[in-house]
Amino acid sequence: MMQGIAGGIAGGLLGSMLFGGTGHAASRGGMGGGGIGLFEILILGLLAYLGYRFYRSRRARAVGAGLFGSSTNFEGNPGGGPGVFGGSFQEGHGDTTTDGEVERGFQQIRSSDPGFNEERLKEELQDLFFQIQAAWTNRSLKGIEDKITGKMNEFFVNEFDSMKGKGILNSLENIAVRKVEPTEVWQETDKDYVTVLFTASLLDYTVDEKTGTLISGDKMNPVKFLEFWTFCREIGTRQWKLSAISQMVEPTERNT
Repeated sequence: MMQGIAGGIAGGLLGSMLFGGTGHAASRGGMGGGGIGLFEILILGLLAYLGYRFYRSRRARAVGAGLFGSSTNFEGNPGGGPGVFGGSFQEGHGDTTTDGEVERGFQQIRSSDPGFNEERLKEELQDLFFQIQAAWTNRSLKGIEDKITGKMNEFFVNEFDSMKGKGILNSLENIAVRKVEPTEVWQETDKDYVTVLFTASLLDYTVDEKTGTLISGDKMNPVKFLEFWTFCREIGTRQWKLSAISQMVEPTERNT
């Protein structure tokens, strides 16, 4: 289920093993002709298992430039508000887990915050979701600087400067959140982390700042999307901050 670079690497390895020359199959699998031998099958099974265990046991800690995109990939193209990221930017981000694991994570948080309430948390994070979408449209973090991490702040400021330099506005309008679902909760070093899956839709389009000419997107048809947003806070504090965004699926379906 990997995407992007990781998926490309995995696909290249799999392709070379399945469709390699006859010498490769014969030398490893003990069988003449093209195709895949028993050895390759065993190796693929082992790699898949180890990869799954590694993926489940490690949380991504990527820090640095991310690739955001809307209906077009952000890399070199206009558009790409936080409601429709095609890639991801992460300071700390966990994979999805079972309901039992999520509840155990909440129990960890309650051990240091007895007044913690899951429903109140979802309301608070949904409010942050709307505020950050508005900040993207306004190309300004004024008023919410303390609600995102330093790395995310740096990234957003760079993107806002880029949009201003190009003279474009990326508008995110008519945002409708259909579901807010915690998918992973954990504590790491001195911080609480919560990853939430937002199921939502919005109008996403980019215009020329001076003329209002539509550059990309659609002013009429909302885009559906599912995104994982990870928030963190210092243990013992109340303020949650956005630390990561990654998209679950590429938005290809539109509302009627």
